[in-house]
Amino acid sequence: MGRLEGKVCVITGAASGIGAETARLFTDEGARVVGVDVAEGAEGELALQADVADEDSVRDMYAQAAEQMGRIDVLFNNAGISPDDDVSVLDTSLDVWERVQDVNLKSVFLCCKHGIPHLLDGGGGSVISRSEERRVGK
Repeated sequence: MGRLEGKVCVITGAASGIGAETARLFTDEGARVVGVDVAEGAEGELALQADVADEDSVRDMYAQAAEQMGRIDVLFNNAGISPDDDVSVLDTSLDVWERVQDVNLKSVFLCCKHGIPHLLDGGGGSVISRSEERRVGK
């Protein structure tokens, strides 16, 4: 029996990288994983496409996950981007900067706002949010 046996875990950014690997690890630990990504191919028993920077999309994502899986126990707010054109404060356009903030910051707020009520409905749960570190210069 795994540490997450029977828990329903919603993982954003689950089509690649840390999200996809976490989905596999959680599954190995007995979790029922809902993998979410803006791209197709999210890892998980249930794969959903959603833009985590869009409030309606996030609300619908959690409603669909809860309906399909019966409940939600864990939120892993993992989605994040670091686009090639987000190079420095001197060279990055405002549009690119705003999109990075929407995906990397606003999405955590939206996922908590619309995900935590599902945790509370089930008597509680866990919220995990990933942050990103950047280095400047050499």
